[in-house]
Amino acid sequence: MNGLVLNGAIARLAGIVGLLLMLAACADSGPLKIGKDTYSISTRVPLSGPAGAKGDALKEANRFCAGQGKEVLLQTENSQECALHGGCGEAEITFLCMAGDNPRYLEQHQMRKDNGVSTTEIH
Repeated sequence: MNGLVLNGAIARLAGIVGLLLMLAACADSGPLKIGKDTYSISTRVPLSGPAGAKGDALKEANRFCAGQGKEVLLQTENSQECALHGGCGEAEITFLCMAGDNPRYLEQHQMRKDNGVSTTEIH
């Protein structure tokens, strides 16, 4: 009987440690101001891969800019599988918060790849 109790306690402890490790794998820098109306967000997610990390970063950028009554203009993005593997993903985006009627926001933008980093080419 004592062996069963001990095994149950070990299983619960292992579950708690696993949950804590998974939560620690989630990281988010939040919007960091890096220039005039220019911000950067870095995210890491444990299970949804690079696409999930990028999606989380873009959602946060949209919430942040919407709180200012502005729109997101994505400048750069880079997403990849993190070193932990197992579905872990990382992403970093750089963006501007701009008024929706700003001519720069209204221009057509195209993303292009540059040595593994995507950048925006403004014409």
